[in-house]
Amino acid sequence: PCAVCAGKGVVKTARSVAYDILREILREARQFNPKEFRVIAAPQVVELFLDEESLHLAGLSDFIGKPILLQAEGGIQQEQYDIVLM
Repeated sequence: PCAVCAGKGVVKTARSVAYDILREILREARQFNPKEFRVIAAPQVVELFLDEESLHLAGLSDFIGKPILLQAEGGIQQEQYDIVLM
């Protein structure tokens, strides 16, 4: 099997992963009350959040009333990410 898609035959774009992250943050904000959210993702995804999707990230942060911090992790695949509740 392919190391990137694990045999699924599909690889998500950085933008699709970014939107998945935004949706998951919103879901977790409804269930939990952390001080902040830390997103650990591939550099391409973090770069997209800092550039083209910065308004969406800022808007979500304002909506949930919590800061969202970004951390690029070079050793993970583009589709992998983790959201840490602090």
